[in-house]
Amino acid sequence: MISRLKGWLPDRNTREIMRIRKRVLPNIEKEYQSLQRSQNLQVATFQLRSRLKKGDNREDLLYQAFALVKEAVRRTFGRTMHDVQLIGGWLLCQGKIAEMMTGEGKTMTSLLPAYWFGLQGKGVHVITVNEYLARRDCEEMRAVFQLLGMTVGLNLAGLSIQEKKLAYLQDITYGTCTEFGFDYLRDHMVTTREQRVQRELAYALIDEIDSVLIDEARTPLIIAGKSTAAPDLYYVCARFVQSLQETRDYELDPESRQVMFTESAVRKIEAVFRIDNLYEVEHTTVYHYLLQGLRAKALLQRDVDYMVADNKVYLIDAFTGRVLEGRQLSDGLHQAIEAKEKVPLSEENRTYATITVQKFFGLYEQITGMSGTISTDAEEIRHIYGLDVVTVPTHKPVIRHDEDDLIFHTIEAKLDAIVLEIFKRHAKDQPVLVGTTSVQQSEILAKRLASYHVPYQVLNAKSEDREAEMIANAGLPGAITIATNMAGRGTDIRLGEGVAELGGLHIIGTERHESRRIDNQLRGRAGRQGDPGSSQFFLSLEDELVARYAFEEAGELNADWLNGSLRSDQGVQGGQVQAFMNKVQQLAERQLSSIRSMVFRLDAIVHEQRQAFYRQRDAVLQHKELNRLLPLSVLYYIQWLTKKYCPDDKVLEELDLLQLQHDAGLEGALAMNASDLHDQEQLCSRLEAAWTLKWNDFMKVHDTPDWRRLWRAKYLRMIDSCWLDHLETLQHLKQGIHYHKYAQKDPVQIYQDEAWRLFERMSDRIHKQVSQTLMREMAEAEAEAEAEAEAEVGIRTAQHIS
Repeated sequence: MISRLKGWLPDRNTREIMRIRKRVLPNIEKEYQSLQRSQNLQVATFQLRSRLKKGDNREDLLYQAFALVKEAVRRTFGRTMHDVQLIGGWLLCQGKIAEMMTGEGKTMTSLLPAYWFGLQGKGVHVITVNEYLARRDCEEMRAVFQLLGMTVGLNLAGLSIQEKKLAYLQDITYGTCTEFGFDYLRDHMVTTREQRVQRELAYALIDEIDSVLIDEARTPLIIAGKSTAAPDLYYVCARFVQSLQETRDYELDPESRQVMFTESAVRKIEAVFRIDNLYEVEHTTVYHYLLQGLRAKALLQRDVDYMVADNKVYLIDAFTGRVLEGRQLSDGLHQAIEAKEKVPLSEENRTYATITVQKFFGLYEQITGMSGTISTDAEEIRHIYGLDVVTVPTHKPVIRHDEDDLIFHTIEAKLDAIVLEIFKRHAKDQPVLVGTTSVQQSEILAKRLASYHVPYQVLNAKSEDREAEMIANAGLPGAITIATNMAGRGTDIRLGEGVAELGGLHIIGTERHESRRIDNQLRGRAGRQGDPGSSQFFLSLEDELVARYAFEEAGELNADWLNGSLRSDQGVQGGQVQAFMNKVQQLAERQLSSIRSMVFRLDAIVHEQRQAFYRQRDAVLQHKELNRLLPLSVLYYIQWLTKKYCPDDKVLEELDLLQLQHDAGLEGALAMNASDLHDQEQLCSRLEAAWTLKWNDFMKVHDTPDWRRLWRAKYLRMIDSCWLDHLETLQHLKQGIHYHKYAQKDPVQIYQDEAWRLFERMSDRIHKQVSQTLMREMAEAEAEAEAEAEAEVGIRTAQHIS
């Protein structure tokens, strides 16, 4: 009875939507109707800001804010916002994620939270997946915000410091996730406070939030500097690994995308490179280059993970199929690919600063966003970001027909069937959008269509400059568009004249993606705003997803085709084969989730260190009284030296007092008999007192604005150098961390213990470098003063004699 009753009751999502329809929308409409059509909206915004500052009821003010945006949209575009857009906007203002289908007007919906958050006076970042969309949305929506008296900025790569500062000072700033993240990192690399561009991170409104928070979460944001690569060694290693064979020479784990040399390969390496033990410290460089060469060979495919054009290697976004402009793989992997492809080597990247997407958005006071397909990953979003997902109903019913998958024995049979389906649809002028999972796939299919003289257009990493135009035309009669993954997201496909009568846009998927969410994004390109449409996926047991996650299990299903019970050229629907394909995709989803979880857990450790380092760096950057900050490092260093040369477990006669005084720059500070020194603490106190006297004398002469300015720059260079070395060490530590699970050890715990040990060592090195530099400067100043004094005595003596 109870279970039956639960079936009748609306679920949590439905209850939330019903609540907003019943309680929120009438209040917004009431405020909207009370607006005078001649009312100055800029004055209304000023009054709203004032009432917010006074602390008036926020919910009442939110109703008014929505009414003002609705009126501004009507005046600007001549359109009335739909209820579902108001519902989506309300959810966003409550800090929830709104799942809204393609074509429901997410860009218009974003005006509501952007305006509300902008009223708070802290600045709101409206984040898109690429610069084209950021520029487009900024330009199209600027008129609405200006009518409301709100200022708008656009944050793009390549802007000057002053241009970026101006963009960030606006009420609403558009830009990409990567550029906002890079600006945060760069702001913590500056040498003066005036070079910083961002305000405190307050509100982030993320369009296509699943693409940003999930798809990009596997790859951290990295600012890298250039260092010259060793071309001969890269090419030699690339040539060497090409001769290696899987199983015999290396083991490959396709799920975790890891490779490792076998003992056979190690012996071969030692013989060829004439080294005794590959794992000795002095051979770290050779091992590193060989491992990167093997990763380039075994894990990274041309026209899937990267493309080669104009004698250069360009990375391809695995989820969008777009070129990742200006991005390189770090730690020499990019150069390993270049050596593999026999193109000139670029300069090697050295990590200067890094942060994961998860931790960057954790720095904001509040984040929210929209997506057409995020409910399948709602649990992960709630776990990592603490955000709830609410699905917003469509303005018009969805009438798209999603057909069952058609599954084939071989890729060849699948491709033949896809071409035949395209012919059938094209013959009646119905537009077709074919979604592929890689550039390679799209080009293979394009060649087949070309051989039959069928007109088509290909949208992938090699044609993204025409992306918006090509996607916009994909709904015209007879159009055939081949698009890599989600390419074109953010641009609506509108049906051409007469297309609705032909059944609307037909979607063909050529392979299951690693996530159902991305499949749903492809399906969602058709059937917008109540349009007719259809979709179907064509799969095979030879698809990459099967090869990576269930190769052996696929062999058992092959028997049904091989024994003749299923024809090799015909596809099947449903049943055991469909269940198998669903299982493979679920395995892929779990693996990707596991990778994102591991990235998150490892960076949580680094993030604590990063925040601690940034606090130390900010103290140097902003501390006006540098003469009080510097001695802290020296006193810490003196304590470290005392523990080193005078440990508690040694008697007085065994202490190396001479070396201690020498390293501390305090020769003669301790009486040679030291009979009155009873313990390490007393010894340390005497050295600290002696050094403080010297420091005070030094400051009487040298504490000037110029001296502080020079030392601030010097101090920052030293701590930055130590931090870069630390990041590099952590990167190498992370590379081999997965091996520990084979020894039944927790890789994260081992990484945490070792990472903090390395952080403490870095801190010691910073204090040591600062102290030694300062002591050297004080000794030189003391020697110079003594020389001047002797010269003065000499002059006086000479004058006296004369």
